[in-house]
Amino acid sequence: MKTDTLIVGMAVVLCAGCTTLPTSPETIASSPPPAMIEPEVAPVSGTDLDPTNLGNVRVGESLKSYPVGRYVDPNDPNVMHEAHVVYRKEVGTSWNLNPNAPTVVPLGPVVAVADPAKTPDPLPEELEQKMAEQNQLVASLIEQNEALVQQLGKLGRELAEVRRRQEDGR
Repeated sequence: MKTDTLIVGMAVVLCAGCTTLPTSPETIASSPPPAMIEPEVAPVSGTDLDPTNLGNVRVGESLKSYPVGRYVDPNDPNVMHEAHVVYRKEVGTSWNLNPNAPTVVPLGPVVAVADPAKTPDPLPEELEQKMAEQNQLVASLIEQNEALVQQLGKLGRELAEVRRRQEDGR
């Protein structure tokens, strides 16, 4: 009889823990709203790359197949592999940095034609300033060189004259 009372008491305690709380306006306000179903996004015209221009923007991967005949596994001489084909990725995908033709790049609703061969890269202002300084330095070095050549010529003539006087005085 004690076990029946114990079981009934435990059932009452367990069921009491499962009662729901009364809903009040504060509880309703704090509950999250029901999940909204997102409408499917329609593709925007002009944002997908034309397959004919894809090669001008991105280089695809290069795959090669190698037929392999029967062979004994080098790691286990008790295993023989039957003839099959091995596929190897030779070159992975990459961006085409040297397009051969003008490339149409979709920029949303606006399309721009990019031809890197016709648009030179502008030099940064700092680099142009350094190049001008170097040009001035080279010009001043050339002037100094010409002045030194004239001085050497003059000293050479004076040295020749001094030697001639020494020979005449002997």
